[in-house]
Amino acid sequence: MSPLRALALLATLSLAPSTAGAQTQPEQPVWGVTYVFTSVDAYTVGHASLDITGTLEGESTPRTFSFWAGGSSTDGYSIEASRCDRLALLAMTRPGRYLFSWAYGLPYSNAPQCTLTRK
Repeated sequence: MSPLRALALLATLSLAPSTAGAQTQPEQPVWGVTYVFTSVDAYTVGHASLDITGTLEGESTPRTFSFWAGGSSTDGYSIEASRCDRLALLAMTRPGRYLFSWAYGLPYSNAPQCTLTRK
């Protein structure tokens, strides 16, 4: 490769916008919608939320949602979120075998419903 071509390539790469370090905010789920993930790539249990990154059924691009865990709290995080985190981990370790779902059950209940279904 000629030095001029190498310099042009270097200039192009250094001027291109970088998305490697870009962090996007998690999406907020819509109340009453059940989110069914065909794969779970990552999850984070927070004080009052469970952030799930994965591919929704019928889609091909992973998305991140921040689900409010609701319910009571012990040791700094929701009991409901800790139960859902075990299901998310199982879906993550066995991709393609399970569907991980998250929804809010009843309108008067803040507790989430997470399920794991074998595909």
